[in-house]
Amino acid sequence: MAEKQKSKLYTKSSGEERSGFLAVFLVIAVIFALFYLLAKGDINPGLFGGCAFERNYGLPCPSCGMTRSVTAFMQGKIIKSFLLQPAAAAGCVVLVLTAFFSLLSALLGVNFWFLPPVRMWRTGRILLIGVIILAIGWAVTLARAFAQMP
Repeated sequence: MAEKQKSKLYTKSSGEERSGFLAVFLVIAVIFALFYLLAKGDINPGLFGGCAFERNYGLPCPSCGMTRSVTAFMQGKIIKSFLLQPAAAAGCVVLVLTAFFSLLSALLGVNFWFLPPVRMWRTGRILLIGVIILAIGWAVTLARAFAQMP
């Protein structure tokens, strides 16, 4: 009798891992709920008087354009979101995919090979990836700002 071939797409997860994946999904769901309120206009990001970095240095800050980009993303204008601020749009896409597969992992009890184990979320690797995406987005924003300078 032939031995059953194990799937290369996923492995079985423990109860602790399933709880962790559910927690990841819930955190991302709260983030998107805040994004939704922002896009709807119920949250006003301008309460702090604008960007101090831009006021002081005359250059866009690392997160410049993110609010508009996230708002466009939440309104379904994905391409516009990428054009406004690539890092914010990429972050939204990563969050959507992570939330989807985290929920699937929590419900089905599997670890997909492409989704980092929950224990990895406790390390700085995910933070480092986020910083790299932010830096790339800022570079694009700065390039646009320099191109518009006289």
